[in-house]
Amino acid sequence: MKYFFLIIFFSILSCGYPDIDSVPKFESTIVTEEELEDLCYLNNTDIKEIEECIKNINIEK
Repeated sequence: MKYFFLIIFFSILSCGYPDIDSVPKFESTIVTEEELEDLCYLNNTDIKEIEECIKNINIEK
């Protein structure tokens, strides 16, 4: 019976969390060049892909 109440309690608490639609839009976020380079290193494993990604960052400035 104790577990039943715990399940009910946690299901009621979980309803209070915000929905995925309430995530803010990051359109006006300022990203530095260092952060963009880090993103290139995280998304790519091949050295050629990393270099191309960094070149694309420099082109878009």
